[in-house]
Amino acid sequence: MITCMAALPKGCWLGDLTRSHPDVKGHVLSFTTVINGDKIVTTSTVMLVNVWDGIEEEISSHENVIEVKPVSGYRGTKVLRVRHFCPLAEAFVNSAPPPTPFNVIEGKGEWSREDEEDFKLVREQLIRRGIKLVTKYVRRRELTPKQRMIFLRAVQEGYYDYPRRITLSELAEKLGVSKSYLSETLMKVESKILKEVARIIV
Repeated sequence: MITCMAALPKGCWLGDLTRSHPDVKGHVLSFTTVINGDKIVTTSTVMLVNVWDGIEEEISSHENVIEVKPVSGYRGTKVLRVRHFCPLAEAFVNSAPPPTPFNVIEGKGEWSREDEEDFKLVREQLIRRGIKLVTKYVRRRELTPKQRMIFLRAVQEGYYDYPRRITLSELAEKLGVSKSYLSETLMKVESKILKEVARIIV
C-alpha cells in the first residue's frame, strides 16, 4: 500500500484547526464535493479526537465553514458533518477525490491507496495545486466496503451516542443482519479504528 502525506493549504478548516490545536486529531470518514454556482461546496464527515465541549462553535466560526452538524460524541471524541469551502477540493472537481478515510494531524493529511498506479491521479492533482507530498509504503489493514457501511450506519443511528439511541438488536434489524454478525463486525471495525487512532495520537 502507498501512503502519502501533505500539508493541507491554509483555508482548509480541519488543517487550520489541527494546526491551532495540535492535540486534536482528525479522521475524515467521507469527503464529497458538489458545484454550487461558481463555488465548490464540500461535505465532510469527520471524527475528531481530544476535543472539548463547544468545539462546534469554533469550527462554525471558520471563514470557510457553512454548517456544522453533530453526529455523535463520547469522552473527548466527536463525529461531525461539516459543509464547507475547501481549497483542497478544487483540485478534485473533475477527477478522483482524496481517498477516504484519511487522517489529519497538525495540519497534515495522510491517505492511502492500494498501489502506486491507483494513487497516480490523486498525486498529480495535488502536485498541480502546489501541495508538497511525502510518500511512503506501508502495510495496513483497511476497512472493507461492508464494514465501512455498517460502521457509518451505526454512527448515524446513534449506536455510539451516550446514552445510545439504538440497541444492537434494533440496529441489526434495520441492517437486515443477525445480531451476532453485527456484533462481530463492529468489534473488528472498532479494533481497526482504535489501533489507527492510537497510532496517530502517540
